[in-house]
Amino acid sequence: MLSTIVFCEDRPARPPGRDLAELLARTLASLVTATVEGLLCDVRIAGPAGQDLNILANHAGCALIEAENEAAWLGLALQAARGPDVFLLRCGRTPEAGFIEEASDFLAINTKDPARAACLRTLPENFIERMFPSLAPVTGLIASRDLMLGAPPGGFAKLAGFIAPATSFRARARRIG
Repeated sequence: MLSTIVFCEDRPARPPGRDLAELLARTLASLVTATVEGLLCDVRIAGPAGQDLNILANHAGCALIEAENEAAWLGLALQAARGPDVFLLRCGRTPEAGFIEEASDFLAINTKDPARAACLRTLPENFIERMFPSLAPVTGLIASRDLMLGAPPGGFAKLAGFIAPATSFRARARRIG
């Protein structure tokens, strides 16, 4: 099972009229099936302080990690994760159908490799990404907690660059909104 962190970015690309709480609620709702299927266990929300996310976290039964900047709330959330493996998902994204099976297979096949890592990319959103899907941004990471904690301090992009996962899932994540 994967400890899960829904990562709220400092400056997310929000669609007009969407606030952080709405995007977060929709992201959390997309993870319910994966939790019921036994892929995900504890869920944490990592985000900026002062956004009143504690109300949403309380209703969803999630832990909330707040701090002043991305690097701080990501580091604190990784330290608080209970399991040895972590699924880190950017807020405002939802995994496509097939993700649960692919992630389960990945975890079952790579049980002994401590450096195993996989990424979930966003659906291609522009011409270049459609022509070269591997250029679509990373929106989710699965890796060991220890590997993620060993990364230099920074936000999601810096962590993804450090881990440089060799496996990219066929399932994608779509932007909510």
